[in-house]
Amino acid sequence: MAIEAIITDVTSLGSPRVCIAALAGSRPIRLQVPTPTETWIDRVGGLMPGDLVSVDWTPSRVTRPPHVEDGSWDVGMCARIRRLSEDQLIDRLQTRAFDSVEEAYGPPLIRGKNGSCAFRPGSGSSSLASVRASSVAVRVSFGKVRVAFADTRGEWADVPLQDLAVKRHLRDCTACRMRAQQHLRAEFQGGLALLRVGLAREWPVGDYQPACWMQVNHIFLIPSRRKHFV
Repeated sequence: MAIEAIITDVTSLGSPRVCIAALAGSRPIRLQVPTPTETWIDRVGGLMPGDLVSVDWTPSRVTRPPHVEDGSWDVGMCARIRRLSEDQLIDRLQTRAFDSVEEAYGPPLIRGKNGSCAFRPGSGSSSLASVRASSVAVRVSFGKVRVAFADTRGEWADVPLQDLAVKRHLRDCTACRMRAQQHLRAEFQGGLALLRVGLAREWPVGDYQPACWMQVNHIFLIPSRRKHFV
């Protein structure tokens, strides 16, 4: 079924695989089968949050909560119509945003030693949410970006940032290889922000039981300072 949707999340699943989610009206959807790739994104001229696309998408008949947004799509029938500005995208996301992670997902099943957390698989109404944050900090640890942020119910630390554009820059951009942390803090660290927060597929991490670990998909500072990581 051909629909129009606004891309909300473009995240890395480990190169070359990509996860793409969108809003079709008020319905969150995910282009899950087949799995999108970086090669396909390059072939269509790039794809990022705020892109309005036309896509032939069909919801999956069977989903496992919280990943209820899954569906199949026709790779050859997806095309960008136009691109919303970041401010326009934020305005759209704010209407359905939560004031805290726990408001969106409930209390965590696991709280990791470094502050990261995971949620119970097999339950929940969504694996994607927009969350209002009062402060955001970023750091690079062993080549990976970690996010700490505060919402109305508490603070969250050591959350991985899965933004595909950021990951590709860190991998391919000479300036990022030289001054990654400075560039990240200049564009993503600050006060008021809207975060796209997602839950990964259930997976055993270390000695913990299989669970859906939290990740930050995108950071939208208000006002935006993003210039380099695009």
